[in-house]
Amino acid sequence: MRGISVAAVLTAFAFSATPVCAADNQDGPSISIVQITEAYESRPPILLPLYVGWSALQAYDGYSTLRGVRGGAPETNPVVGRLAGQPVALWTVKAATTAASIYLAEQMWRQHHRTRAVVIMAVANGVMAAVAARNASVIASQR
Repeated sequence: MRGISVAAVLTAFAFSATPVCAADNQDGPSISIVQITEAYESRPPILLPLYVGWSALQAYDGYSTLRGVRGGAPETNPVVGRLAGQPVALWTVKAATTAASIYLAEQMWRQHHRTRAVVIMAVANGVMAAVAARNASVIASQR
């Protein structure tokens, strides 16, 4: 098995090093291959879980808001309060907010504001976790 993988690597290397046209060929144009690569810096391991956490917390906030309002609890956020009686509108705003937040964090990351992207997502997750905890306590008190 190891011999096959070494042979495959050597074969791939040999073909990748073969010139497209011989330099001393006078009959046709000479072609040079220039490979331009951009350095790829991977995201920190925490950024993807922050996106997933943000999405999950937004989903729970939508669910718990609708459930709490149906149970008679007042919505303290005036913007969401208007949407609490309209589930489709609330879920649309939640989805748009979630997508826009992730998109903006990605833009910050690509524009080399990497620490800022991570910090903003971490703070947003923390605030939404506090909102979710409050919603959970309101729902629990309705029982």
